[in-house]
Amino acid sequence: MVSIDVDELKDERSSLQEFLEKKLSVKVKVEGNVMNVGSEGEMSRGKVKDYVERFFYRKGLSDTYVVKSLKDEIKIVKKKT
Repeated sequence: MVSIDVDELKDERSSLQEFLEKKLSVKVKVEGNVMNVGSEGEMSRGKVKDYVERFFYRKGLSDTYVVKSLKDEIKIVKKKT
C-alpha cells in the first residue's frame, strides 16, 4: 500500500482517486488527509508517484502542485506563487 498525503489538495481529491483506481486497477481509500493506494506490497511508490504526476499534467495543474516522494509516503505540495 502506498500512502499519499493529500492535505493541500482540496478540490481534486475525488478526481485523483477515480483516476488512480482506473489507471492502476486498484482500490483507493481516502481516510482524512491520506489516500491509500492498493493493498500491502501491491504497488511501488515510484509507479504511484508517476501516475499522480500524470494526473496533474492532464488536468493542467503541474504549475500549481509538486509531487514529492518521501521515505514512507508521497506528499502533494502546493507551489508557492
